[in-house]
Amino acid sequence: MLYLQKGNFQKIVRWFGGSWMTANQATFLGCVFIVLTAISFYMGFAFYNFRWFLLLVPIFLFFRLIMNTLDGMLSREYKTATVAGELWNEALDIIGDTVCYGVLLFIPNSPRLAVTIYLILTWAAEYFGVLGKSLPGGIRRHETIGGGKPDRAVWMGLLAVISFLWPPFIYYMSYYVLSVSALIFLTCFIRIKKTLDGAKGKRYDSYTWIGR
Repeated sequence: MLYLQKGNFQKIVRWFGGSWMTANQATFLGCVFIVLTAISFYMGFAFYNFRWFLLLVPIFLFFRLIMNTLDGMLSREYKTATVAGELWNEALDIIGDTVCYGVLLFIPNSPRLAVTIYLILTWAAEYFGVLGKSLPGGIRRHETIGGGKPDRAVWMGLLAVISFLWPPFIYYMSYYVLSVSALIFLTCFIRIKKTLDGAKGKRYDSYTWIGR
């Protein structure tokens, strides 16, 4: 959904990097915003007097997306892209979501089952996206039905704002998280389907590092 606007988003955020920022610096700042998001979630939910931290969640998630976009843009612009950089970028997407949202497992009255399902589906969505690149067609799948990385940032940022405005929402959070999880499940499904469609008519050889 929101990923379809990536081109427009890139045009908007490029000026954040100016002429001084490198891809590695953008990656580092992205990690900082991941940690700040997790801290804000925990502080806002664990301590009633610090509920205002929840209002920082959508801000930090937004800047995380900016830095995540910038690191790829800058590496291509300055021709510093590497295989190691791509591996780290993909890993950081999964690690980042786990840290940002996994912290919800530790808050009082946490809907732990719903959050666990959410995290597992998040990992699956990213896995099926990356898997498309190694199969016939060779494309990193970004298709989404409201469950891509930018979409998840919007949903979870909204969760934080609603929880700040209406604290009893914590008792209904499981339904909200499961609803978002349903969108992520559909995203997994569409990425699998697109990968299979892209592989039609193309040769596929199954092999491992020790041979076929």
